[in-house]
Amino acid sequence: MIKLFITGLLMTGLFGLAMGQREIPAEEKTPVFLPDKAYSLGINSQFAIDGFLDPGTFTPIEFLLRRGLPGDRSLRLRASGWVENTNKIEGEENLKIQQSRFAIALGHEWHHPINKKLGYYFGADLEKGWDIHNTTRNRSSYSETYGDLKVRRYDFDTAQSLGLVPFVGFTYSPLPYLFVSYEMRTELFYNSTKSRSDAFTKSSANPDGSEAHSTGGHDSKAWFFDFQPYSGIFVNLKF
Repeated sequence: MIKLFITGLLMTGLFGLAMGQREIPAEEKTPVFLPDKAYSLGINSQFAIDGFLDPGTFTPIEFLLRRGLPGDRSLRLRASGWVENTNKIEGEENLKIQQSRFAIALGHEWHHPINKKLGYYFGADLEKGWDIHNTTRNRSSYSETYGDLKVRRYDFDTAQSLGLVPFVGFTYSPLPYLFVSYEMRTELFYNSTKSRSDAFTKSSANPDGSEAHSTGGHDSKAWFFDFQPYSGIFVNLKF
């Protein structure tokens, strides 16, 4: 709901700025984005916004590097990632959860100035992603036959994705060396997921040994589609 509100606010503000500006002749236009062979480096501010609104939320940190090309175009390299380690208790189980996600994308975009400060762009990225989710469960119980039992279970989930990410965005440049950008994305990914589970049991009757067994696993492959009307606000520096 908050992201939808921010999206509506941004769209209203950008539309108002665009309508309130006179059309600038071509000879007066200055690059809103990047001239040829110039660079910019941006960071997505969404991780800071989510962390402020909900400290328990983990949002990937995302960077965006651009290189200007002739004809109001640019190449872009986008990278994002996050790592989270959590310990918690659920019922009689002590859980240790390790999660991570990394993604890298290479794309091309075209820019169109609306006035000297405001512009819009569109393009597409080819993105590769890796997700890892490992859970360790420790539980103690008692058996009249085996005495005290300690059970440890490992759940391993790994996923890889490859897909196309078309996007449309807007830019606002308050200073010659600084601009902010906001973009909407559509994601079309092919995901490959592997899940495995193993368990180990140790009893007080046999403290020097343990019994290991696999509790199963599965592989899955599927297409994934998602539309992101709000993917965060990038703060970009030109150099």
